[in-house]
Amino acid sequence: MKRLAPAFVLLPLLLTGLLLAALTHTTPLTYRWLYADMLSALTLILLAAHGLVAWANDEADLWPTVLAAWLFSAAAVLGHVGLLSVLLFLGSSLLAFRTGTRLPLVAALSTGGGLLGLVVASGEWLLGAPGAGAGLNSLSFVLLLTGTLTASAAHGAVRGHMPTGTPLVAVLCLTTLLRLFSLGPWNLGWLFAALVVGGATVLMAAWQAAAAPPEQVGAWLGLYLMGLAIAGAGLGSAAGVTLAGYALLTWPVVRLGLARPGGPAWTRWLFTGAVPLSAPFVAAWLAVAAAVAGDLSLVAVAFWGAALLVAVATRRLAGASAANLAPHGGQSTAAILSLVLGLGSPLVVLGLLEPLAAQLQGGLTPFGELALWPWAGLIALNAARQPVATLPSLALAALMVLLTAFAWVLLRLNRLRNTRNG
Repeated sequence: MKRLAPAFVLLPLLLTGLLLAALTHTTPLTYRWLYADMLSALTLILLAAHGLVAWANDEADLWPTVLAAWLFSAAAVLGHVGLLSVLLFLGSSLLAFRTGTRLPLVAALSTGGGLLGLVVASGEWLLGAPGAGAGLNSLSFVLLLTGTLTASAAHGAVRGHMPTGTPLVAVLCLTTLLRLFSLGPWNLGWLFAALVVGGATVLMAAWQAAAAPPEQVGAWLGLYLMGLAIAGAGLGSAAGVTLAGYALLTWPVVRLGLARPGGPAWTRWLFTGAVPLSAPFVAAWLAVAAAVAGDLSLVAVAFWGAALLVAVATRRLAGASAANLAPHGGQSTAAILSLVLGLGSPLVVLGLLEPLAAQLQGGLTPFGELALWPWAGLIALNAARQPVATLPSLALAALMVLLTAFAWVLLRLNRLRNTRNG
């Protein structure tokens, strides 16, 4: 019972998030300080998922993570800026003490400062108030973006390990940044800043994942997915918000599988993205499709190159010696979840991410959206609603092995070069 207690506390949080998604599918719930919508539901699901992953990976001293997850969940359903900032600070303090790093606390202070800047500029403490959008300003945006980036780095990639619970701060900081779309449109400078920061994070993390030792790859892939989410926000479109949400949903799956990257090689192929229609593969496709739909070809090429580097990291993981890396049961579970999330991506988009983008639509641009078409799968549409990229259905999945083939060719060429030099 002592072993199961944290899971019993986190499961109601996951169920609450799913129930909230059903209740707010069309209209947010508002009552005094309560403001719950699809973004709140997604936040609760992600917080519970990361907490359950920490429990499944047998991480020590879980109760600060569990308490922080509930504090952040309360913050996610409150529209009062003051209470949100206090809860974010309290939860981040717990996690900072637990992990021995100050980055979660720095991220919380930065995000809280950005929220208070909105209050000073608008005079409104409630995010759902009609005049709250008047408080949008560059200083608040920079602080919120800085807090999100700091929280992303805090999960341990820079140190080559993944401390318990710090992804929780990154989740709440990013969803708070996305909340700005509900207040009004972002100017081009803000979109450009988020896109550059997210894109640079994606490329850097993918490159490090391709070169890092196997035990450090999981942390870099987490930062890669967080970079995709920030870049999705920078695209400022429905397709970009969908990318952000899907990348965040993929992160717990990768954490579950790569806590200790041993075990059968086939599991690592599935939860790291080299297999077509696995969850990280779909996240990479969403990134490329969203960039193409927004007429940002150079960004699409950068995302494609990062996905190729991640495929190289996957191939290196698959070739790692299982004798030196302790396997654990979460790898098979992560592989199955990755396949379910990837194959079920149209349902995830239709049931969760599309309503989320619709509720933020007041601040989004028309340059890129996703549609679900029978047989064809997910279709990315440009501003003229013309199809520009397609994620095929199962009938065409065999055509999607190109990324894996390129990764294999690169590794073979590298092996031949090393043999000749030797």
